[in-house]
Amino acid sequence: MLQYRDAIYNNYFSNQVNKMDRDYASMLAEQASHNGAELLRLLPANKNAKIVDLGCGFGTFVKPAIDAGYTNITGYDISQEQVDVAHKLGLKTVHHSSIEDYFAKGEKVDIIVGLDIIEHFTKDELIEFLNSVKKCLNPGGKAIFRTPNMDAPQTSVYAYGDVSHEVFLNKSSAIQIMSAMGFSTTEVFGGLLRNTNPLKEIIRKIGWWKYKTLKKIVLFCSARTWHNVVFEPNLLIVAKV
Repeated sequence: MLQYRDAIYNNYFSNQVNKMDRDYASMLAEQASHNGAELLRLLPANKNAKIVDLGCGFGTFVKPAIDAGYTNITGYDISQEQVDVAHKLGLKTVHHSSIEDYFAKGEKVDIIVGLDIIEHFTKDELIEFLNSVKKCLNPGGKAIFRTPNMDAPQTSVYAYGDVSHEVFLNKSSAIQIMSAMGFSTTEVFGGLLRNTNPLKEIIRKIGWWKYKTLKKIVLFCSARTWHNVVFEPNLLIVAKV
């Protein structure tokens, strides 16, 4: 492990300014609501499917999946601090483990979820991780990743908002690496954008439409197509074996 990671990951909450002195129950409810709205549609209809959330934090996707009726979802995180928070909030299926230790168990699963984790790997580590993901998935299984999008506006807010980020992707490079690793199909699209305040959401949608239109014009003027460009701040990557 790179030397800085011990200091960052062991006390991940404490080392992130926006997570200090927060009401964790409210934070969980807020993030679980967003993750559920964004990602539950990507899960299989079978509520007994074996799902593993790697780098699950304090359970912000484990919770909405359980609430939606999925009975076989487990989360793993390297930060004992985050696992402790999850347990205090009643999420007992969140466990303390490194990703390497989890893969060493040799389990087979239907879905692997990795939200905001692949950007933390070096390129060589990402290749090793994706190889392990493929070996872990049952036939017909899929991996679901979320990661900052380098084609988005104000990319630095997301990409450089955490000192432990190493690898950055856009849609083209995401498809490239998943194809190189032998996944049979890969879909890449933008993450959910929404404001929970109805009036602000209307204003946001208008502003977002104007921004995307301007960006498409810029791409046209630079002799590039916008059809392979995602504009949202996060990429969602769905790769099937």
